[in-house]
Amino acid sequence: MEKNNRINIIDEVRGALIILVIVYHMLYDSAVIFKVKELWAAYRVAHIIQPFLPFMFILISGIAFKLSRNNIRRGLLLGAVALAVTAATWLFIPKYAVVFGILHFLALMHILFGIVQRFVKEIPAKAWIVICALCAVLFALTCNIQLGYLGIKGLFTVPLPDALFQSDALMALGFHTEDFISADYNPILPWIFLFIIGIFIGKYIQKIPESLKSPHIRPLAFVGRHTLIIYLAHQPILYGVLWVIFNGLC
Repeated sequence: MEKNNRINIIDEVRGALIILVIVYHMLYDSAVIFKVKELWAAYRVAHIIQPFLPFMFILISGIAFKLSRNNIRRGLLLGAVALAVTAATWLFIPKYAVVFGILHFLALMHILFGIVQRFVKEIPAKAWIVICALCAVLFALTCNIQLGYLGIKGLFTVPLPDALFQSDALMALGFHTEDFISADYNPILPWIFLFIIGIFIGKYIQKIPESLKSPHIRPLAFVGRHTLIIYLAHQPILYGVLWVIFNGLC
């Protein structure tokens, strides 16, 4: 382990994920916003695996939460950045504005669990195992609430009341109208349960082998340590480059 006690495998995984995010957004912008038909097939393939990206980011954020001492401060920072992202997207691409994206979600989680962090630390190991198992079940049951039901398709489903989907007032929870659009959308349900599982993993992450704590791919770890800056910078840069390619040179 390095002197700053960072677990480098977390940074490396996060670095790989942000690179995949950049590739996905390049395909999304090209196919959806700039209507490049030649890249539509590639975008459709990327869209199938896209849910894996927020899944891993949220899980890793839960793990990192357990290792951090300044979660409320980090939550407030993420919240400010998230509001700036919303304002910028409303201004420049209002049709695809980010209303409650992954930064909004993570800001809320860091503030919420940061407030009760002292209580969380006192939860015994056996109780954590039960909580983690329960959260895994609840995640599976709520992962399709945007489609109007609880449960797992093909096994069992429980329809949700139509009243939940008559307005966008509860969009932060995961309930919204059919007309609701957000280019990046990670509501509280089901993602809060995954974040809690990450906290559980973070409780024991220091026990992993030293070989995983030491750096393996330093450039990837460096990228992983700066994911927030890269996340904020890549879209406007990417959008500008693609605009020049598909419009500016025409």
